[in-house]
This record gives sequence, structure tokens and C-alpha cells, in this order.
Amino acid sequence: MARFIALWVGTLLQLCHATIYTNDWAIKIRGDLESVNRIAEKYGFTNMGQVSALKHEEGNYLHNYQTYINICTNVPFKVEWLKQQVVQRRVKRISRAGHISPIPMRRNDPAWNRLWYIQCSDSKACQSHMNIAAAWRRGYTGKGVVVSVLDDGIEREHPDLKPNYDPFASFDVNGQDQDRSSNSAVNNHGTQCAGVVAAAANSSRCTVGVSFHARIGGIRMLDGDVTDIVEAQSLSFSPGYIDVYLAGWGPKDDGATLDGPGPLTRLVLQNGVQTGRQGRGSIFLWPSGNGGERGDYCSCDGYSNSIYTISISSSTQRGSQPDYLEPCPSTLATAYGGLDREEMVTVGPQQSCSTAQSGTSLAASVAAGVIALTLEANPLLTWRDLQHIIVRTSKAHHLSAPDWRVNGAGYKVSHLYGFGLLDAESMVKEAERWKQVPSQHECAEEAAIQLSRLIHPGSVLMSVHETTGCSGEAPQHVAYVEHVVVRVNISHGRRGDLSITLTSPLGTTSQLLANRPLDNSTEGFQNWEFMTAHCWGEQAAGEWTLKIQDTPSQKKDGVLEKWSLVIYGTAERPYPAHRERARSAEIPTDSDLSEEYSGPCDPECSDDGCEGPGPQQCVTCLHFFLKFKNNTRLCVSGCPRGFWGDRRRCKRCYASCESCTGSRSDQCTSCQPGHHLTEGTNTCTAICGENYYLDHDANMCRKCSENCLKCTSYSICTECKPHTSLQGNRCQRSCAPGFYHDPQEAACKPCHQACATCAGAGVEACNTCAEGYLMEEWRCVSSCSAGFYATEPNPEICHSDCVTCSGPEDEDCLLCEEGKALENGECVSDHEVCPIKTFLSEGSFCVFSQTNNH
Repeated sequence: MARFIALWVGTLLQLCHATIYTNDWAIKIRGDLESVNRIAEKYGFTNMGQVSALKHEEGNYLHNYQTYINICTNVPFKVEWLKQQVVQRRVKRISRAGHISPIPMRRNDPAWNRLWYIQCSDSKACQSHMNIAAAWRRGYTGKGVVVSVLDDGIEREHPDLKPNYDPFASFDVNGQDQDRSSNSAVNNHGTQCAGVVAAAANSSRCTVGVSFHARIGGIRMLDGDVTDIVEAQSLSFSPGYIDVYLAGWGPKDDGATLDGPGPLTRLVLQNGVQTGRQGRGSIFLWPSGNGGERGDYCSCDGYSNSIYTISISSSTQRGSQPDYLEPCPSTLATAYGGLDREEMVTVGPQQSCSTAQSGTSLAASVAAGVIALTLEANPLLTWRDLQHIIVRTSKAHHLSAPDWRVNGAGYKVSHLYGFGLLDAESMVKEAERWKQVPSQHECAEEAAIQLSRLIHPGSVLMSVHETTGCSGEAPQHVAYVEHVVVRVNISHGRRGDLSITLTSPLGTTSQLLANRPLDNSTEGFQNWEFMTAHCWGEQAAGEWTLKIQDTPSQKKDGVLEKWSLVIYGTAERPYPAHRERARSAEIPTDSDLSEEYSGPCDPECSDDGCEGPGPQQCVTCLHFFLKFKNNTRLCVSGCPRGFWGDRRRCKRCYASCESCTGSRSDQCTSCQPGHHLTEGTNTCTAICGENYYLDHDANMCRKCSENCLKCTSYSICTECKPHTSLQGNRCQRSCAPGFYHDPQEAACKPCHQACATCAGAGVEACNTCAEGYLMEEWRCVSSCSAGFYATEPNPEICHSDCVTCSGPEDEDCLLCEEGKALENGECVSDHEVCPIKTFLSEGSFCVFSQTNNH
């Protein structure tokens, strides 16, 4: 029988429980469509249809009910589970906001400096910047990427949002209609977040978004009762169209709440990464939480604690820890979120501007913009590719934290900041050359039940589980770790007294839970999942140690009922090791013993014994051996650089190889100094050949894109193959002047009428302007805009005192702003120009006032 998940909406008489619920029901059913309709009809329900993104499971329905039934009666066997919906407490993760007047934003305005989280490299206070402007200079602005903000709606008519607003990425889940606008001055959190992500450039009144050419939509779902059904519908709206879902909210950050997604939302998140974005996986972005001042810990938030979401922490401009920050090992990376005095200017309600003051939802919004830039650089990235890129490129420098550690794979990681501050330029560069990581495997093992499971007050309970990473089952085998989930059942009289750590086989310790002084719950943890990303890149096999400590506020014991370990990762290494730790061979020394040796052997000797204490005196080796010309051998734990393991013997690599899989020249995996590994051929060469470019970071000759003859990176060509021409940075099929090549239709298409030549559709893709048009900043215009004057070769900006002008100086003004008068070409205050009993007219001239005397 097929599996079905249904939503029944109805009113049921509560005979078993006095709890007041909503009228929404979530029900999972085995059966076909006819069976679902039959069961619904039997109990007075009407089928309302399937749950959007779960339709691939063949049966997810909405039902409406208008009578009463007894929930305690025998339920038909085809119903697997049913759950009446309760209103979830969800809070927006931002402190507060103020309103300011609209200020036109241009790249060379003094107001541009207020975007400290974007334009940050020139400030001593901003020691570790996110390199967003550097990613722009590489040509990435978020074009073609769709971001949707799941919140209280967005103000689609705001001048800063209107150019990029996308109705196909928007829906009102609260009202079940297409009106997804924020409709009050109070509910403007979604509008603020949208402005940080994708406020348009040039025409901006308030700000410029991190990805100012991305499409932005809004899912209105916080402006009413929030249930599992509402969250599931929001997170599964149009997954084939929306690339990034940004949630700026979560469970209450009060230091006592333990809450996460319901069963439908969990299914939607899992389904989203499997089928969203045409199978590459939807990107779900979550703030880590604002409960730091209340002793909260983000591992108690099931949204930021999920492997399917990217949890983003926050840093101040100086790289210090905000008071509101929550630590936990599920945080992947950090973006700027600021302190109360570090205001972020963004869009406000009713077409105003606002200052959003600190919070992890602002940091997550900045991160959403950076991710949009990265997806533009490589739209084929999967959801796991993106997480790998974040881990590899995030920077720990100058982020102040007491717990920075280097894990067993060589990555610096912190419970406050994850792997560090997002670096937009490094992310887009990595995306340009990225190769998809191997498929994800899941190795799930339940730890053996030990005799002593009591958690005594003031003591530590330790449980050790040894795993091979499911090496005996190929579909589940994990050799290299990505995420690790610990699922626990613990009973305890006061949940806030507990702290839990997990230590990996390579010694990396993750603080899964810290004491929460305000958590007085007696419910313990029932099948709760703690997730850590701190073991990323490490080997899975070995002993994993769980420690549970009870800081006593009472004298009763707790009990570890059971725990299981779930390791997610790959069977093959996804890319070369982040930091190599190969051992070097030592030169053996001769030792002729005159009598039989009976002392201890070197650890590298096998059980066959030894003729002396050194590793060169083993009868046989435990792991590998190096053989020298004098016929001596040296036992080693692994082959050193320049050698490879053939069974147990370390054989020398080809001369130009530093590491290899065999002795041939085409079996190199890394190269000797002065040589570069050639992508696809596994050979080492001193100079990259034609159709290749040198990737300095990886020391590798990588292939240029298909039509490039020479290039400086995969997507930046400098010379093209025959029958193609250089258009922008790309080699495309040659088209006549005034046309560009459309790769989707494999045809030459006309440029915009303002363009003489172009690299694509639209006025923003002009390379040169058509006759009668001028290149003004980033586009071709027929006449100068307000604030510009005509000059060769391109229009320039007027002096700041002028509304219109004829030249660059303050005496070249033609029209002044309100409150100022034009005198000899200069704009001066009206009280400095007009005599008594005169006033400044609309044409900026002094005229006499007229009074009527009766």
C-alpha cells in the first residue's frame, strides 16, 4: 500500500483531554486516494488536497470537518498516526528597530559607509571583513538566484524591494491567498530581512542588498497562528523555483524552551534537500538564536540543530561576541549582526527606512545574500556542496572566542562562531571550480545498554561506543564525517542541570549541551537529537565517548535510558586533505647483535617479534615498510611523502609527484615544489598547458570552460577557441554587433536597444552604449539622471549641494534642493539670500510676500 500524509481540518469533541487545540489535524495514512476519501467521509471530513511538496509520496491531503467525533474511538488501521495541531510559540530573532528618513544610496556617497558589514576593509575596527564588495567586483550580484523570506510578509511596493520582488516566490500562508504583503508598521521584520538580502542598487532610498540583483519573495506565515502545518506549507512552497528559504525566527529564546520542527516540517526539510532545486536541494537558512543573556543553548532549538539547515551565528564589527549570542556545535558559520550601537540600515514599513539593531536574524540575512552570490557563481551546487564550501572558506581570524580548537581534519572551529566568518570572495572563487562531493551516507548505530546508567548529582556518566563507520555495509559506510547526531533518552528531575559532551575518535570534543540555569523542566530529553559539525572531515571509525554531567541542584539521580550515534558523511574523501600530517622516514642504522635480543619491540613491529628495539629491527612490520639499497627495512605506520603503499611496501612515486597512488607519471595526487597537478590527467607539470589555468590556492592546473583557449579562472576567459568570441569574461559563439549568444536557445538574440554591444539580455548587460545613449554608472541611459551632468566619456555626479548641474563644482548648480536658493550658480540657505518680507519661491527665486489689509 502506498504511504499517505494528510491534513484534516476539523472540530473534534475532546473527551480524552481537556487541552484546547486548533482545528487543524495532521494524519498519516496508508492507502490510495479512494481509501483516504472513504475514511474522511466516514468521519465527516472533506478532502482538501495534498500537502504541497510531499506530493511525490502519492498522498498528502487536506480535509475539512464540520461535525463532532470522539477521538478515543477505535481509529481505522490504515491511519498510522494523527496529531491535532497546537499553536507554536515562534519569536523573531532581532532586538528592535528605529525609523530614519529615506536617503538616496549611491556607491560613492558618504552614506555608503554606513553599510559597515559590506564596505568594511578600510576600518581598523573591522579586522576580519566578509569581502562582499570583492565578490561584486568579480561580477557576482545574485542574478538568477531566488530567495524567499519566511516571516510576517514583505512590503513589495517599497522602492528598494520593488525592482527585485518576485511574486512567484511569495504566498500568504496565514490568509491562504496571494496577498503576501506586510500590512502594518509593527510587522516589518520580514521587510527588514528582505532589504538586507536584496535591496536594489542605484535606485535605493535606504540601503543596498548583499545580493542586489537576486529575486526576493516573501512567505507570510508569522502573522497568525503558527502550527506544524503552517511551517510545513511555508518551507515547501515552490521548491523547484525558490533557491534559498530564509527564516529569521525560532522557538522562544528564554533559556528554558526545548522545541523544534513537528513531524510534517521534519519531512518537508528532508524532502526539500532531496528534491528541491531540481534535485540539488533547497537551502534552508536559520539564525542560531538570541538567548545568550538568558543562558540559552542553541542545541535546544531543533531548527538550527538540524543537518538540513545552515545555522548562522553573529559577530560584532570588531569581531567580539554579542551578549545575545547562543553557543552550540551545530552552528556552521558566522556573519555580521552587530551590537545595539552598530546599526544596520535597511528598509522599513510604509516605504520608510529603518535601523535594525543587532540579532542573529540580521546575520542570517547577510548570509543569505552571500549564499545567493555563491549560487550565482555555480548554480549546480548541491545543498551539501554549499556546506562544504562554507566549512573550507570561513575565516576564524580576529573573531574573539576562548574555545577556538583545531579538529582532527585541520579546521579551526568554535561553539560561538562555527568555522568562522563567511568570506564572500573566497566562497564564489571556490564555487567557480567546485566538483560535486560524493553521495551522502548515513551510518546509524545504537550504543550498547551499559550496566550503570544512573546520572549521579555532581558526577559524570561516561558511555563509549566503538564504530567502524558501518564499513561492512557499502550503502551506509561513512569514512569521512560531515554531521554527527546523538539521539538521547534521558529522564531527570531538572533538565537545566545537565551538560553533555561528545568526543570523536580523533579527540575533538563537542559541547552538545551546557547547563541552562532557567530550565526547570522535569521532562528530561525524549528522543531528542543533538547535532555537531565540529568533527567535519575527520575519520568516522573508532571510539566515540559520550559524557553526561549533573550539576546538582537536587539530590535525585537521572537515568540515561538509551542513546544512539548517527554519522553522516562520505565513503570516499570528498577532496584533498585540509591539512596533511604524513610522517617522515628516518635513515636506518646498522645494528649487529652478538646475542639474542629479549627486550621490548618498536610499536610498528608485528607479533613475529624483533631483533632489537628500533623500527628497522622488526622481523615483519605491522603496517608498512621502506626498503633501502643496503637491503635494510624500516617499519612505518604510513608511507611518507613521495611514496605510496603497494600492499605493505612503500614504493617511490614518480619524480615530480609528492604523493601518488602508483609509480607512473599519471598517478600523482600532489606535486613536488615548482610543479602543479593537472586536473583530469593526474600528472605534474611545471607550466600549465593550453586550455588550463593555474589555481594558486590548490596548486593545480584546472581546465578552462568549454570554449576558452586561455583563461585566468574557469569562468574568466582571456582568449577563445575558433568560431567563438570574448563577450565579457566568457567565450561565446560569435554574434554580429548588437546581438548576444543565448546558450539556452543556442541562438543569437538582439541586445537591448540602449546597447551597442552586450553580454546578455537587458540594459544592465551592455558593454557599450548605442548612439544617443550614455553609460551612467552600470547602465546605458538616454539622458542624464538627476544628480548627474553630461561629460565625455560618461556622465559624472554633481556636487552634493546640487539637484541638477552643468559641471562638477559647487558653483555649477542649476537647481537646488528645498530650503536653498540659487545664487551665482551656488546653492545657499534661503535666509542667507532673501531679504526681509520676501520668501523663496518654488523656482528658487526670492519674491515679495503679499498681504491683504481690510
